[in-house]
Amino acid sequence: MTFVRLLIAAFFAALLPTAAFADDAPCPPFEVTGSGPDLVLVPGLGSSPAVWDGVRESLARDYRLHFVHVAGFAGRAPEGDPDTLLARTRAEIIRHLDCRKVESAAFAGHSMGGFLGLTLAADHPDRINKVVVVDSLPFFPLIFDPAATTDAVRAQADGMRAQMAAQDDASFAAAQRMGARSLVQAPDHQAQIAAWSITSDRATFAGALHALMTTDLRPRLCEIQAPVTVIAAANPFAPRSRIEPLYTAAYAGLQQTQLDVIDDSFHFIMFDQPQVFEAALRAGLAG
Repeated sequence: MTFVRLLIAAFFAALLPTAAFADDAPCPPFEVTGSGPDLVLVPGLGSSPAVWDGVRESLARDYRLHFVHVAGFAGRAPEGDPDTLLARTRAEIIRHLDCRKVESAAFAGHSMGGFLGLTLAADHPDRINKVVVVDSLPFFPLIFDPAATTDAVRAQADGMRAQMAAQDDASFAAAQRMGARSLVQAPDHQAQIAAWSITSDRATFAGALHALMTTDLRPRLCEIQAPVTVIAAANPFAPRSRIEPLYTAAYAGLQQTQLDVIDDSFHFIMFDQPQVFEAALRAGLAG
């Protein structure tokens, strides 16, 4: 179960139709800092843009950084139907690029953010010129069963969403604190990650998890023209001997891909191995 908890919040995204939004909608509330080529940074399920704080100052010297704060996560108010969160987030990112007059940008996403980057690269090949995926698979249930299908896991996904919705606040908070122990090694980072989830909107959180469990992006990987670097974590619960073949097979449909496995790290690689992570991230952005 430790291995399951390690990745349960990891591989999140949904292949939903892009929702329509008003042309006169205000620009999204995303922070922009630094100068240079544009780089969009997206956190994972229930996480804050502060997940990138360790590389923020360094990257800002070389890139103009666009920090996406997903609606409903880590203190940002929820918006709209929880089941359309990922489609709305993709549209919001494109709207942000339009507002900032950015024709093309690189993209780095952790967990759910990585999946969003892959989907955007498939949907908008003219807008996303490079993708770095941090510890995410194109189909989440592969971590349990390499032969998994969306139909086979739907009942499990339904049950997880119902269970999460039925929890009272104290039970949900306790579950997030316990789960964080398998997502990152240091206690202070465990507390930070749990706090982000606890301050997220529960319906949004559960809806995104359900969508990610029932969405298989592998058939669309062949549509991605941008080069993709996948940074994956390996540890005693998820050893390199399993991670390398799992990720290699999962991303086989990509036209241009590089896999970089980082040892002695749980899911939040940027916290567990900050120096190695920044080097891998920069290599992916430069490749």
